[in-house]
Parts: sequence; C-alpha cells; structure tokens
Amino acid sequence: MAGSLQLEKDVQQQIETFGEQDHALGRTLSVLSRSVQRKSLSNGLEEAVSRLEREISELRNTIKQKTIAVSKRSQDLYELQYVKRKKKPEEIQAEVERLQSQIERSKAITGLSIEKYRKQEIGEERQTSYSIEGSVLGNEFSVQFEAIKTEEEGHVTIENLALSVGDDVLQKLHQPLLQLSDNNALAPFFSLMEQYSRWSLQRQETFQHFTEKYPDTVSTDSDDSSILVLQSPHIPNSPSLCVCWSFTVDPLCQFHPELRLEVIIHKKLLEADKDNVMKKAPEVFQKMLDSYGIERALETMIQLVAGT
Repeated sequence: MAGSLQLEKDVQQQIETFGEQDHALGRTLSVLSRSVQRKSLSNGLEEAVSRLEREISELRNTIKQKTIAVSKRSQDLYELQYVKRKKKPEEIQAEVERLQSQIERSKAITGLSIEKYRKQEIGEERQTSYSIEGSVLGNEFSVQFEAIKTEEEGHVTIENLALSVGDDVLQKLHQPLLQLSDNNALAPFFSLMEQYSRWSLQRQETFQHFTEKYPDTVSTDSDDSSILVLQSPHIPNSPSLCVCWSFTVDPLCQFHPELRLEVIIHKKLLEADKDNVMKKAPEVFQKMLDSYGIERALETMIQLVAGT
C-alpha cells in the first residue's frame, strides 16, 4: 500500500516538472538568437556606412570639379566683358564716327547740344551739385542747380536753380526766365528754350527766303525784326501789308507763336477800295495760313500788293 502511494507521488512530480527543461533550453536559444541577430545587424550598418562614405567622397570630387569649371567660366566672362583688348585703328575710327553720328542725330532731333557738364557730391550722399553749359539751336545757355534725393524712391527735387542765357534771349524771355528760376523749374526751362529757338529759327529762315526771292517787294522792318513788310515799289503810296510774327508766354511758361497781318493804307486808297480787298486781307491771310501754311499765305499777299 505504501509502495503504491510513493509511485503516485513520483508520477505527479514528473507531470508537474514536465517541460521545464525544454523551457529553459528555449530561453537559452532565444538569447543566443538575439546575439546572432545583433552581430548580423552590426555588419549591415557597417556596409551601409561604408557605402555612404564612398558616395560622399564621390560627391565631393564632383562638386570640386564643378566649382573649378564654374570659376574658370566666370573668369572667362569677366575678361570678355571688362578686360579691354587692343583695338585696331580702323575700329577706333569707326567707333568715333558712330558716336559723332549719334550726337548729330540727337542735336537734329532735340536741338540740344551739351558742351560742358560738371557734377559734384555735396556732403550727404543725397545731394548733388550740377553745372551744365550748351546751346539750343544756336542759343547758348548755362544752368546750375542742386539735386536732392528724397526718401521716396526715384524722386529728386531741384533747388537753387540759376539760369543764364544770351542777351537776345534774355531780352525776349526775361520775365518767364525769372519765374522758372524762382520755381526751380528745370524741365520747363529746356522746353521753353527749345520752343523759342525753333520759332526764332523758322521765322529767320522764312523771312530770309522771301526777302531774297522778292527783294523789291519784301523787307524786314528796320525797328522790329519780327515784322515783314510787303509793299509794291511800282505804285505810289502803295499800301503796306505787315506780317507780324511774334509770340506770347502764358503764366505756366508755355510758348505760343502768333502770326497776323496788319494793313497800312492811305485814306484815299481805302476809299477807292470799293470791294474791300485790303480790308479783307487779314482774314484771307489767316485762312490761307490755317489751310496751307506760312509760305503759301505770304505768296498770296505778295501777289496782292504787286497787283499780279
């Protein structure tokens, strides 16, 4: 009986301890497996790092080569743009002729010719003094002024404008020039000079043309060069047609040419003019002027006084 009980205890103990050795063996295998895995992972990282190092080295070499190529190209471009090569005499002559042609074309278009130009910085970077000398269609001028840059980008104010012109121009434009100087109006000054100079030149050329073409009939007034006198030399006390070519300058310093015809006629001839030909002459002249221009209008008046 006692032997039977001991046998049951042994069996029960074997049942309870069944698998414990295998479990312990499993833990040992798991630990060994992790060690092998860590070793395998370490070897993979080393290979990846080595591969990256090789790629970085290759990339550095590529960047170095590109940098050298870009630097050489930049140097070539710099030398091409800024390093002056020695020009041949014929090239220099061609360039001088081209510049002279541009200057002459500019003068023909604008009438403005700059002879002297000076620029000087005054104290602060925003203030600059200028002095310009030149001519507009033969009328000489000189201007001095100071340009001051304001905080607003691209905006410049003009101060202390001083204007100087020839005596003839000063006599005709004295008051407008004073106004322009007081207002520091640089651009309107050049505009006024250009308009006046063109008007003066056109009047001079036109009057000269007709006095040379009709020397016996056409002459300029001895006291006022802006008046052209038309009178027949063959008719005693012939009526005189006076072409007055003047101008006005408005309060804004805008130039306005004025051209009109005045008739000077003896009272007896006026009474004899039954068809009011002379009385209507100024109106006819103005219509011809508006429709056909100054030369056609003058030709018509010359024919009128000459009786042709």
